[in-house]
Amino acid sequence: MHKKKLILFLLFLPSMPLGAQEKHLWVLRPPGEITEYDAQAFTPKQSVKVPEEAVTAPQSLSVNHQGQMLFAPAISLPLDEGDLAHARKIWFWDGREAVALDRDAKRHTGTTGSNLSIDESVPVPYLAADGSHLFWFSNQARRLQRDGVDLSTTNNWSAWQTDLSGEHRQDLSSFPMPDCSCPTGSCEDSCPYAQVWAPEAGIASFFLVTQLVAGKDQPSYKSTSLYQVSSGKWDSTDLNPPLRRVLDAPSPSAILEAIPDTGCCGWANQSDDQTVLRPPNKTLTVFDERKEYKNPDYDVSFYTANGKLSPNIEAVAITIIASSEPNKPIQLSEQGQGDPEESERIRKALLELPAVEIVSLDAKGAEAPRRMEFLPHASLVGWLTDKELLIVEDHLLTVYNVATRARRKTNIRVEDAAHVFLR
Repeated sequence: MHKKKLILFLLFLPSMPLGAQEKHLWVLRPPGEITEYDAQAFTPKQSVKVPEEAVTAPQSLSVNHQGQMLFAPAISLPLDEGDLAHARKIWFWDGREAVALDRDAKRHTGTTGSNLSIDESVPVPYLAADGSHLFWFSNQARRLQRDGVDLSTTNNWSAWQTDLSGEHRQDLSSFPMPDCSCPTGSCEDSCPYAQVWAPEAGIASFFLVTQLVAGKDQPSYKSTSLYQVSSGKWDSTDLNPPLRRVLDAPSPSAILEAIPDTGCCGWANQSDDQTVLRPPNKTLTVFDERKEYKNPDYDVSFYTANGKLSPNIEAVAITIIASSEPNKPIQLSEQGQGDPEESERIRKALLELPAVEIVSLDAKGAEAPRRMEFLPHASLVGWLTDKELLIVEDHLLTVYNVATRARRKTNIRVEDAAHVFLR
């Protein structure tokens, strides 16, 4: 990218509103407890009992800046009876006490002509950033079956908010999806469902909705809508191309997205994994697998596990992992040609993972984003300040100063970065 264009690009990006707020740090541990630590002194402040299942599924636990928490196990459509029993209750910590909320998961069967009709929905709750209410999103689908084989489905997506008890519903938005036939006998293979992404600190003024088909081998992304609130009304804007895997988005004008490999059918490395920064109508590549690892001939994929923009939007930090483990056999890619030098380079790279890479977005004297630092055997938690990263090294939380390259190890032991919540 030309220097002048890059400078204009960066000037367009807003600073992160939450960057000036005091950070809150929580660590999740077995058998079922989450402890808040002072984010500067790293001394314990308080602990909360959480469901034991949260320890094995930390991705289903959300925490906002107010210290409220939700544990809602991820359950996708279609449902079976076992899913339904597990889906109905969610755990919510309102900042003072734990309560069980009913998320009104449903699965009703009936008949339509000679076919079995199945109506099902599992509302997914999200925290509000200000802690005043809850958001809910739901695919409400009707499948037609005959002899256990899916024939077609209709789906309507809806969004609403409630108070903290799950009551006093206020509808926000909804849209129907076109009727969809299921030629493979499974609607998951052919028909879209809506998936929501929201800021990890809770929804304030925007969220993203992507329609995707789960597919038999890999997902297919159909469309993405950006929902923003103005004067209490939520309106949507289409984003093109649709988003794949959102890693971070401090605002609608700064979306960090991972573009996964298109490999299917047992292959891991059929295309170029990338991570890009997207403001409206632009992209800026901050990670490019093929450019960085030069690995087209072997079936090993290097990709971004997570990523965060710095509060001042001048840098990006990502965790790089791979589809293969060190010292394990690696095979040629589908169209690969044997290359001893490439094979040796891949094996050496695997020994460094997971690794944290820090990329500068500051255009001063640079034609494009440039690598500032590479930290082998580390995983990213997040940015404490514009210059300080919180990472995990050897199961210890460590503060890394990007400017001085100094490390400050804490005494806080963690399972991995997924069990740490920095808000």
